[in-house]
Amino acid sequence: MTKTFRKYECTQTEWATLRKLIEQTTTNPEGEPVTSWKDCAVVELGFLPITPAVLSEKWAVDILFYAEPPAEFSKYEVWPASGVHTFQGCESLYMKAYCEKFPDSPYCVIPVIEK
Repeated sequence: MTKTFRKYECTQTEWATLRKLIEQTTTNPEGEPVTSWKDCAVVELGFLPITPAVLSEKWAVDILFYAEPPAEFSKYEVWPASGVHTFQGCESLYMKAYCEKFPDSPYCVIPVIEK
């Protein structure tokens, strides 16, 4: 199984549309509808602080996909060098993709140690 860890920012209206692509509704034994995520784990971070007194106008969401991410998500990808959240044990998935996109970033350059 290929996993993909990505970070996204969008308006709440855009998120309402996107989430429908990864939600599934089933019925529990009592016959009540239950909504869950399909082929992914989602953490909604909300409006993150830009400064201590100012929040972003975009809704932040981290998603760990267990299948190929829907193409509709790509235009909302953001690439912070670090963040407020990670999926435990999956940090390397994000950093690998980050360094492929930004190979000259100080986070991606392996220092040469002189002997």
